[in-house]
Amino acid sequence: MKKLFFCIAVFASLSLVNAQSLKSLDQFKASFTMDSAESLGGGEYKLTASGQAGPYGRVFCNFHFTNKLNNQTGLGEFTGMAWSQVDGVITEASLQGISKFNGKTFTVYSFDALSDGKVMMWKGDFDFVNKTIELEVQQIE
Repeated sequence: MKKLFFCIAVFASLSLVNAQSLKSLDQFKASFTMDSAESLGGGEYKLTASGQAGPYGRVFCNFHFTNKLNNQTGLGEFTGMAWSQVDGVITEASLQGISKFNGKTFTVYSFDALSDGKVMMWKGDFDFVNKTIELEVQQIE
């Protein structure tokens, strides 16, 4: 019986270790300036921004921030779209993730699908006072 519990514990541990691994491929930084922001009321906001994003050059994006869980801790979610054009190739991205207010800026986490077949994961800081967005982006497998 002890061997059975030991085997189950080992199997469960190996499954959890593999479940947490993401293979990172390409990494780059992206810097944006907020072009416009508006409140839609009820904890909803829209934002447009543009800037430089590594191999994608100048990128234009929009974000729609919501608080569907109606929590008071500064945690919310967003959806959006982004696009760029490099050497005649247009790439689009569907954006979706979460945001957390940390007292001065919003820290944002996202997983995005791109029209070139890549999947990107990023973390960034949205500073509404200084109108800046700084992201650390990595392609994942």
